[in-house]
Amino acid sequence: METARRLLTYVLLVLAVIGSGWVAEQLAPPGEPREGKTPGQIDYYSRNIHRITADIHGKRRNVLTAEKLTHYHSDDHSELERPVLTLYSADGPPWVIHGERGTVSSKSTDVFLEGPVLVLRDADRKGRTFRAETSNVRIKPDEEYGETEDFVEIFSPPDELSGIGMQVHFGKALRVTVLSSVRRKHEFPPKPPRTSPAGKTKGKPSKSSRN
Repeated sequence: METARRLLTYVLLVLAVIGSGWVAEQLAPPGEPREGKTPGQIDYYSRNIHRITADIHGKRRNVLTAEKLTHYHSDDHSELERPVLTLYSADGPPWVIHGERGTVSSKSTDVFLEGPVLVLRDADRKGRTFRAETSNVRIKPDEEYGETEDFVEIFSPPDELSGIGMQVHFGKALRVTVLSSVRRKHEFPPKPPRTSPAGKTKGKPSKSSRN
């Protein structure tokens, strides 16, 4: 009999605890969500995006395009398919950076391009073009800065450069630094033919025929 009473008391205590928890949940302030979104849950996605970022004067600073953008609630980041980031310069042609996939951090402070990455720039005032082939590049658009830890090849005639790791400052004072295992190839322009004092080109006289 005593055992039955103890068991009944125990059951009533358990029911009281469960009931108090249910009451507390029901009385929670209405502004507090009872159930948040699960990590990794997608908020929205867009196709063929074209996002323009301008300065305070309304002038374009950069343009981001992608075949698809998927936004995640957990940490407010976005994932991109076939992204192209264009950084505009006040003192030359824009930089156009292609990636296979990408991630944009919260507030868009960082753009990480995954897989093969191609960096292009048309000829500047000195007539030099720029092409870099690498992978996994992190770009800070507001700071006009990019970096990678991977192998990189740079083609900017008459120079070719390769190595491990790269840092690029895209701004007015362009600076490209290859971090290690650096190899450089420079092609010198062909020398003009030597001429005699009379202005004639030295060399074997040309054969002439007489009728």
